[in-house]
Amino acid sequence: MVGVVSRVRLWLASPLVVVAIAGCGPAAMASPLTNPVAPPSRERTPSSPADAEAVVLVGRIVTVDDPPLAEALLIDNGKVAAVGTREDVLARAGDQAQIVELGTNVAYPGFIDAHAHWIGDREYYGLDSAAAAMDAALTRGWASISEQWVNPERLEELERLAADDALPLRVDAYLALNFDREFFGDWYSGGEPGIVDERLRVEGLKIHLDDGWGHAINWDPTELTATIGRADEAGWQVSVHAMSSAAMELVLDAFEASLGPTGPNPLHHRIEHAMQVTDEQLARLVAMDIAIVTHFDGANDWLLDDRVVAEFDRGDPGEQSPLLDRWRDFVDAGLHVASATDAPWTFADQELLDSVGRPFDQIAAGMDGRVRTSQDPPVWSVDQLLTAEQGLRAVTVDAAWAIGDEARRGHLAPGTMGDVTILSGDIATSTPDEIRAYEVVATIVGGIVAYCSDTAICGGPR
Repeated sequence: MVGVVSRVRLWLASPLVVVAIAGCGPAAMASPLTNPVAPPSRERTPSSPADAEAVVLVGRIVTVDDPPLAEALLIDNGKVAAVGTREDVLARAGDQAQIVELGTNVAYPGFIDAHAHWIGDREYYGLDSAAAAMDAALTRGWASISEQWVNPERLEELERLAADDALPLRVDAYLALNFDREFFGDWYSGGEPGIVDERLRVEGLKIHLDDGWGHAINWDPTELTATIGRADEAGWQVSVHAMSSAAMELVLDAFEASLGPTGPNPLHHRIEHAMQVTDEQLARLVAMDIAIVTHFDGANDWLLDDRVVAEFDRGDPGEQSPLLDRWRDFVDAGLHVASATDAPWTFADQELLDSVGRPFDQIAAGMDGRVRTSQDPPVWSVDQLLTAEQGLRAVTVDAAWAIGDEARRGHLAPGTMGDVTILSGDIATSTPDEIRAYEVVATIVGGIVAYCSDTAICGGPR
C-alpha cells in the first residue's frame, strides 16, 4: 500500500497541474482553490465518553442489521463490540465502561453522505476552512462524507489533514478525471487505491460524463470505455456523473465492456444522479449490480428547472414522466440506492441554512417528494415515493455499499466502526414533517464524540 506522503509525491510529481474545481450538480462551476490551510487537530475534553475505555449507549438503537433494534450498544477501541439487550451488553462491558442513557433520543448508524463537496467546494456556500466545512457536516449528523471531485491540490489538503489527525469525520476521496471538456489523464496511476488511515480512504475516481444540466456529453465513447477499463483493471472504483438517459446509455456500455452484461461488480462502480433512466437501462443496471447515488432532497428541484436534462412540460411531462427520478423503481429492482446531499449544489442558491444538508432531509423527501416551491411532489414522483425504512437505508447501509465499505460502515454490528448518529426522534414512527423537525443530538465517529448538543449525553455542546 502506498503511504500518505509517497502517494502525494507520486501523483504530484507529474507535470499535470489541475486547476478546475467542480461540484457535480447542475450549477457546478470551476475555479482554483488557493493556499488551503489545514485546521489544527481537535482536542477532546476528559469528560467525553470517548475517553473511557468503553462506552455503552443504552436506549433505542436502530442497527440497520439483524436484529433491527437493540437496547444497548458497546463501543470499545473505536469499534462496535456488542449489540443486544441492556443486560447482555452491560455484562460484556464490565464495570469500567461509561454508560450513556439515550432517554427519548434514538441512535442510528453514523450517516454517510455518499456524494458531496463539503470540503472541496466550501467557498461556494460561504465557509473559508476545511474545519468549518467538516463541522457543518458533523452538526447535521454526517459521520462520513464522500468528496466527489478531488484534484491533486485537494488531495494534498486531505492527506495533510489526515497526517495532522485533523479529520473529525471519515472522508472518502474520489479523484477527478475531468470537468466538462477539460481532461486530466490517468494522474491517479502513480498511486494505489487504498485506506490512508481510519479517517481517509482514496479508492475512487470521478468522471463527469455529461455536463451539469445533462445536455452535452463530454467524453468520446471509445475513450470513456478505455478509461473505465484501465481504472477497473487497476482496482479503482469509478463514479460517473450521468444526468441524462443519453449519458446513461454510454456509461452502461462502458461498464459492460469491463464487467460483462451480468457483472459482477466487485469494485462497486456507481452512477451519480441518474435522473433519466429507461426501462431497458434499468434492467442493465440491475444485471451489472451498479450502484445509484441520487438526491431525494434536491433532485426534483433540479428537474423543475427548465435548464436541466430535457425539454418537457414540468406540469405534464407525458411520456417522459416514467423516466424521471425513479427512486421506487430502483429500490424495488434490488439496486443499492444511496441518497446524498451533493452539498452545496442541492442547496437553494448554495446557501447553508440550518434546515438543509441533513440526512433526515433526504429521508423525509424520499417519503413525500416535497420540493422548495410546493408542498406537493411533482407528477413524476407520485409513484416513486419510499418508506422511512428505505430512506434510512439510503443514508446508511446502501450508502456504505456505494462507497465500497459496507462491511465496516452503515450498520451497527460487532466489528463495524463505532460511528453513531443520535437524533431526537424515531424515523420509523414519524411523518416526513416530524422527521424534518428532528435535532441532531450527537455525531460519534470511531467512539469519539465529534459533535454533541445535549449535556445529558456528552457533558455539553462541542
